[in-house]
Amino acid sequence: MVKGIVSSTALVAALCACLSVSALAQKPQVYRGLAQAGPAAPVGTEEPCIANPCVFYAGDFDAAGPNPNGLWNSNSTLIGISGTVYVPFFVPKKYKGAKGKTDWNVQGLFINEQMLDAFGVGIAVSSVDWSIVQGVAANGNPSGGQVKTICSGTGTPTLTATGRVAFGSPEYTILVTGISCPTLETGTYWMTMLPTTEDIGYLSDVEDSTPANAEGPGSEPVDASYFYAPAFGFNSFTATAPTVCGGIGCDSFSVGVVGIPTH
Repeated sequence: MVKGIVSSTALVAALCACLSVSALAQKPQVYRGLAQAGPAAPVGTEEPCIANPCVFYAGDFDAAGPNPNGLWNSNSTLIGISGTVYVPFFVPKKYKGAKGKTDWNVQGLFINEQMLDAFGVGIAVSSVDWSIVQGVAANGNPSGGQVKTICSGTGTPTLTATGRVAFGSPEYTILVTGISCPTLETGTYWMTMLPTTEDIGYLSDVEDSTPANAEGPGSEPVDASYFYAPAFGFNSFTATAPTVCGGIGCDSFSVGVVGIPTH
């Protein structure tokens, strides 16, 4: 199984001291490793939707599923490299059984991230930069006129171990709440959450047809995620599947939106 991380030759050289790297003959290169199941987290400690109302969660990463993978999604203070995954979500016109149009009052965002402990002293994330935008498309970029920022900010997140292990790295739910966004009407949006950390983070993907713990009414469009990382040579939005991850996973990612419906 392959863990997808895009890389330049310079980055591979920089990481060789702390990671086992198997470089492919051509870019994009990937780190290779075996995914394994971890112990289950106690009920009520892993899934943010248990403690917070959620309007969307894509579901759990499955190490035993088809093509499990993870893609670089962090601002690494260790090596000064940043790369961001833009993950889509769809706000439907109404809930099943709801009378009339139902919009979203967004109160938080979360991601499930595979975290490599760079120094062996525990995982730490000092802050996260988050956003909800529209207009993401191939060959565009964050500052392009086609991208509309609905809301964005920087926050201090909470980290909770999910109990899952991916490619030798424990997975953590990174959650930020108390955010301020306009009410989201029906349509497709993209969310980002970029952890600033001394450690190395990979956004867990979701490949199962019916992922565990997935929650709606929101949904994640398949094959509509994009990667932006000039440091890796991705100077414009590039499709994560199949381009960035080489056809191995990355069709959708393990993310969620905390919020409540409004009428």
